[in-house]
Amino acid sequence: MAPPALQASSSVLSTSSTAEKAADLSDQKEIEAIWKEVHNKVVELAGGDPKRVQTTLDINSVLQYIDNVQQSDKKKSEKFGLFKSVVSRTLQCINTVGGIVADGASNVFAPAGMCYNALTFVIQAWQGYEGIFENLAELLEKCTEFLERLESYEGRMDSRLRRVAVQNLRLFVEICDRTIKLRKKHSKFLAFTKQLFLNDNGINDLLSMMDRLNAKESLLVNAQTYKLVSDSAGDIKLMLDGQKEQKKEQEAKKWRSTIAKALGFPPNLLDNDGEPIPNWQRAFDARKNTLVDETGKWILEHEDFLEWTKSSSPTKPVMILRGKNGSGKTSMMANTLRYLRKMNRAGPTSRTVTAYFFMEGEKRKTEDEDAASILELVSRTLLWQIFTAYEAMTKAVYQILEKSPDFDSSVDLWQQLFIDNKERMNPDTTFFLFIDGLDRELVPLFERLTSVSDNKKPRIFLTARPETVTELFEQEDGIKFETIPIAEHNTDDINKYIIYRMDNMPILKDPSRPGISEWRGKIMETLSYKCDGDYFKLNTSLNALAKVDLVDDINEVLADADKTRADQIDAEIRRLNNIRTIKEIEEINEIIQWVEAGRRWFEVDMLEDLLTVKHRRNSLVQAPAPIMPLTRRKTGFTDIESTTQEAAPVTMTISLLPFAQKLAEKYPIFGITDSGYVDWRTSEIKDRIPSKGLEREAGLDVARSGPQVIQESELAIVRHFLNNVCPPDLYERFEFEQFFKAKLGAKHKEYICLDPDNADLKITLTCLIILTEEELRNKTNLRRYAMYWLLEHMQAVDLSAADRELKAQVGPLLVKLFTEECGIDSMFWPFNLSVSVNTWDLDEYIELRDTRCEWLYSMSGVQEISRWLHDSSVTKYIKDGPGMSFIEAVKTPSANLHEALLSRAAKHMANHLFRRVEFLPRQFWCACWFIRGYLSRLNPEKSAQMPSKPEDYREPNTAGFQEFESREFTLDQVKEIEAWAATALDNTNDTPEQKSSWEIHGALITFQLCHSEEGVAEIYQARAQKAVDLNPKNWHACHFLSKQANTSTEEAIKLLSRAKEDIDSIRSDNKEWIEDSANSSLLARITLDLGDRLWDLGKDYPLAARTHRESLQYDYVHFKDYTKVLTRYQNSGAWAELIAFVEELNRTSETWAAYFDELVNEFVVVLTGDEDSNILAQAADATKRWDVIEAFFTLAIDMGIQQEAHDLLFLLRYGFARTLENAADGTQQDKVVAIQETALEDIKLHRTDSLSRHPIDNMTDALARTYLDKAFQPNLSIEAIDTYGSRIANLLPEPEASDGNDLWANTITVCCLIRYHHKRKSDSKLARGWIDKIMREIIELLSDDDDDNDDSAYWLLARLLTTVEDTKNTRITWTLRNMIQRDALLKWEKWVAKSTSEEPATPNGTTTNGTSNLTNGSAHTGAETPGSHSGTSTPKQNGSKSKPPSEAGFGAEHGKATDAASVDGGPIQPTWLVSCDGCYKQWTVMDEPLYTCADCLGVIQLDKECHAQLLKGELKKKQRFECRKEHSFMEIPKLDAGLFEGMPKGCVPLPDSGGGDKAKRWITLDEWKGELRKLYLDEGVDGKEVGARA
Repeated sequence: MAPPALQASSSVLSTSSTAEKAADLSDQKEIEAIWKEVHNKVVELAGGDPKRVQTTLDINSVLQYIDNVQQSDKKKSEKFGLFKSVVSRTLQCINTVGGIVADGASNVFAPAGMCYNALTFVIQAWQGYEGIFENLAELLEKCTEFLERLESYEGRMDSRLRRVAVQNLRLFVEICDRTIKLRKKHSKFLAFTKQLFLNDNGINDLLSMMDRLNAKESLLVNAQTYKLVSDSAGDIKLMLDGQKEQKKEQEAKKWRSTIAKALGFPPNLLDNDGEPIPNWQRAFDARKNTLVDETGKWILEHEDFLEWTKSSSPTKPVMILRGKNGSGKTSMMANTLRYLRKMNRAGPTSRTVTAYFFMEGEKRKTEDEDAASILELVSRTLLWQIFTAYEAMTKAVYQILEKSPDFDSSVDLWQQLFIDNKERMNPDTTFFLFIDGLDRELVPLFERLTSVSDNKKPRIFLTARPETVTELFEQEDGIKFETIPIAEHNTDDINKYIIYRMDNMPILKDPSRPGISEWRGKIMETLSYKCDGDYFKLNTSLNALAKVDLVDDINEVLADADKTRADQIDAEIRRLNNIRTIKEIEEINEIIQWVEAGRRWFEVDMLEDLLTVKHRRNSLVQAPAPIMPLTRRKTGFTDIESTTQEAAPVTMTISLLPFAQKLAEKYPIFGITDSGYVDWRTSEIKDRIPSKGLEREAGLDVARSGPQVIQESELAIVRHFLNNVCPPDLYERFEFEQFFKAKLGAKHKEYICLDPDNADLKITLTCLIILTEEELRNKTNLRRYAMYWLLEHMQAVDLSAADRELKAQVGPLLVKLFTEECGIDSMFWPFNLSVSVNTWDLDEYIELRDTRCEWLYSMSGVQEISRWLHDSSVTKYIKDGPGMSFIEAVKTPSANLHEALLSRAAKHMANHLFRRVEFLPRQFWCACWFIRGYLSRLNPEKSAQMPSKPEDYREPNTAGFQEFESREFTLDQVKEIEAWAATALDNTNDTPEQKSSWEIHGALITFQLCHSEEGVAEIYQARAQKAVDLNPKNWHACHFLSKQANTSTEEAIKLLSRAKEDIDSIRSDNKEWIEDSANSSLLARITLDLGDRLWDLGKDYPLAARTHRESLQYDYVHFKDYTKVLTRYQNSGAWAELIAFVEELNRTSETWAAYFDELVNEFVVVLTGDEDSNILAQAADATKRWDVIEAFFTLAIDMGIQQEAHDLLFLLRYGFARTLENAADGTQQDKVVAIQETALEDIKLHRTDSLSRHPIDNMTDALARTYLDKAFQPNLSIEAIDTYGSRIANLLPEPEASDGNDLWANTITVCCLIRYHHKRKSDSKLARGWIDKIMREIIELLSDDDDDNDDSAYWLLARLLTTVEDTKNTRITWTLRNMIQRDALLKWEKWVAKSTSEEPATPNGTTTNGTSNLTNGSAHTGAETPGSHSGTSTPKQNGSKSKPPSEAGFGAEHGKATDAASVDGGPIQPTWLVSCDGCYKQWTVMDEPLYTCADCLGVIQLDKECHAQLLKGELKKKQRFECRKEHSFMEIPKLDAGLFEGMPKGCVPLPDSGGGDKAKRWITLDEWKGELRKLYLDEGVDGKEVGARA
């Protein structure tokens, strides 16, 4: 998308200088000259005959030509659908870009038409060749990647961007020409392989030129954005702030996404940036939270462990923590990781990289979409952490992938990307790999990692059981390992854990009470001895102790502590069977069902919601007769009596106990994992639970876990005895008979068991209840699980073994699902209407798409329903007419299953589409997607060509997706949908009002779905007018017409006013009319748009504003429209009206909840996103009504807290803080700090993967700057200063503990911390660690073979050295930056001079205007106004006292170019290197010294004049200029060419050498890096003050 700043501005146009106009005219002449060349080239492609060039060729003509080519081919291409879609997209891009070029031309010509002709000539040349469609599609997709970016700038381009656009179109024609020539090269072949075109060097060269133009376009957009902003605000820092970090982050993001793809992370495990969701980190964090303080420290003194960590080359690189199950190995590994990452120097080198893998954190269901093996899972998790640990490694891996992206196996992946990677040999780095759990699959990996011949083997830490070590490692001679038996060392840890648990028990936590200390000692001694290090047994005993208080009970628990695990589990299950009620046991069994058969892991809240569904189940059975015992058979077993005699009650007791607490206290066989999911407390519990109904045949002893069964003969003996010794009244009073009956009925009692035959059936039943019950389906989490997994659960049911009664309950629900409105909408209709389309695409759309793929497009769903309905048990309770007809239609042998199953759903979608007031694009899409797919399945010929599997429709790169999930509909497709809907809904007898309604629906559908087709506007406008003609009171049609571009403001006001008057009249007669949300919404939109039109008319602004506010009173919320209203007010300076609107909006806050996403993303983010033009802050300042703005944010934040929408809440607070920061009086800083602190703390606790790092990092930097500034206010106490230092430190992670490359993102905050300790001359391990990390990163960048990143390293180094006031090395660094600029400028000017004299040929054989290239790129020339030019060519240029020229883009802070020199491979022109923050003067190469501020962390630079004014207090400060005269400054030198005379390559100039002995004017780069190492790395300094490092 185009940046928001790229808006046409009349003020900008009106103030253009003469020089700018002259430049634009020059650009325009070049554009027209280029296009004349393109026209000639197309004529050449036409064989030199201009008549063959069709001047009226349009998109539809080209697509029709392609259809004709396909029809004429003898062999139909399977890729044709995809190809046609790609061509259509390409043509649309060309059409838009061509229009942009044509609009700016003084002469009339049609760029798009020429490109259309060129493409038809390509298709004609290759017609009949096998694979043509697939290969051309690949080529066109590449072209479209570049062209579609330019679409975003329609109506916002200056002449330079138009020049880029026309050059792109010229290259497209050149590519067509090359493709036709390639046809002759392959004239002897009738078939060819994939990527024929993309493998051609000539085409690749042309695509590379497009790529360079793409970079140029991006930079010109930055320049144009800045120009528009600076003309209105004059604030250069708006453009410069953060550009360096952004570029590095963008580059790093490309590297990381490439690595993630190569490692094989599936899409469902990637975040919005395409990077893996760090499940491993969450598992580690969760495990860390369970650790008891001071445990695990014994390993830090273990001799073998110390040798493994500290030795430069350990003889045994594998360390195994050995112990039996439940001995605490996982927690010990977490402890070891925690300590290792906190050490100042964990290994033999200054940097350690620790990567880890916890099996539980990656625990997956067997049905998980991620089918990776353990080796693949471990490999991608560890390698991702290694490869993103530091930048040099990330870059090295990316470079390997560019050369060799293919791998034979996971081990080969390790070999190529890690073992053979030169960064593995980095002498400063040691790699530690931690893996919790040893698997046989991993052994080949360990063999490969430990067999490297050098001394840089990675150190591997494993946890394993003794028998596993014996089985897998002791048999392998190649793997050298050391073991640490945990049981021999963790006695103290066990004691600390027991103490920790006792400290949290009410009966034992107070040792001062009499006798408690003795009991604590006894418990400690008994459990330590009897549990023998088994944490399962230990927790079982401690959990039991927590529930008792009697001495006898405590002694009983201690007596049972040494039972085996199996005995303890059996006892626990038996106890639950005996003490839990029938309803509780049923709930336990249902939890077992979801844990075992659920298709994903469930968090506590989700599982609780699923359990509440059960109470509805029995009420759905239509047969009133009591349930009789049923018989079911399974192969290999005799008849078994069903246990469904005692049916579940109609309602279940809903417990008020929190479910998590209920699991812990009442159902202890379950636990909550480190990842927050409900699972078995240990996997061994499942093995001790019997399967339902198979006990006798399988020889299982139910007595061990089920209810104790008493025989009749045993009971007779007891009864006889009691009758002889007890009087009858006593016998009766003790109710012995009731007790005996209960014992006899025990064998029929519910008991804890597995039910594998019915688990998926019961879940299917639950899913159907959810989807067909309106109250349940409105619970989003339940509906989405049910619709997404229903088919898979049905497919997993063995109907022959499943319970008949349960199957019978399914039948009526299946009928309801596909015949009633609730079920159909649950499956196929969007519910999430209040979020933005982008949010919807990443969320609900995915489930709806997959549902269509399974049930509509493919055969999977309909065939599964047919399987079920052919089972007589399933149809047992289907007795009504509609249900019977539905069954009959499905079971008919020759039936079209899609028609039989989905005909009612299709009709219902048509009803949504044409009869209801549902006009959102996503509603139109869902209805039309469904009907388009349904009609395709009804067409025998079309259906036969459609794939049968859902997978063939899911991914965007599949032909099925392109054809059926595309959001572009042709007019013919829409006409077909409408014709079918007219028949299905029988609209022949519609009244005029109904016909009018139909017409406006048709107009809106066409407007939304066919907007890219030519001539479509006339169609939907005509239909809307027809709707009004049929029914002048069709207010939807009036509203739609009023918004059309061809409707004048006066006519629109007339239409809307008439509609509003009619509605107001109806409201006065019918008070209930407005209570219909559809009516209220319509009135609100009409009123709001009427306000817009009145404002545009400009005759009565107060009336327009009152109309705007009136719209808020109705039941409609649309924050995107409100943003436009406030922008109108801003443009007119109507601040009072803006405040009044927000004040009225505040009064309607109860309606915001459903639209909270839109409130944040479409309102707050947009209004507060521009630092220099924060609309809300401007209004509050102008009116002194900050109370209204603060009230708005307070209401919104309260709503975010209630919804627990933490990502949105952060963005909301971010906007609030930015708004308060913009207060003119600057008095809001304390509030800003409080908001920022709250926001960062909240997002730290609730971080998700959907929130971008940018706002988090920006807020962190701002808060760190504030803390640093406050820390050195005068008269501040030492305690207060310390507090601010601690707050800065708390904003940062440990430098080596960070699980990603955060160096560039945290630059400002890190420098704040370093500056704080430097000024205080205090020691800080954290600050020293970050200095170490930064300096090491810089030295690595300067030591690699890539010169392109040297300036990035110098930029970062200058920041660090300035922060610690290292004057000598700061001056050297700036001299090096100047040197890079000088060399780049000389290279550029030499090329320009050569180009001007030789007029080099462009790719199509013509020449470019060398003079234009020279003048258009002269950012360094000293021009006094933007866009003016100078002919001087010396590298030493005077600074320009102008706002940045239009070429000024990203290079502003790092000396790179912003304007590609030419498309034929010339060098890139450097832009300015540095600017004065006082007057905006700029230098490409500094010819005068500047001053840089250490207290501003090297961000601020001032020239001599501005620096003097600042010291005098006379400098006119700009907004957000916080530098003060009390700050410390260093002078940075101008470029001295004499320093470089005779300097050998690979040397560093010394600007303070004094110009004497030549040998003293420079030192080698290696010598200088050595000096930096001694000053700043632990190799030379250890434990010194941060300040002393300078």
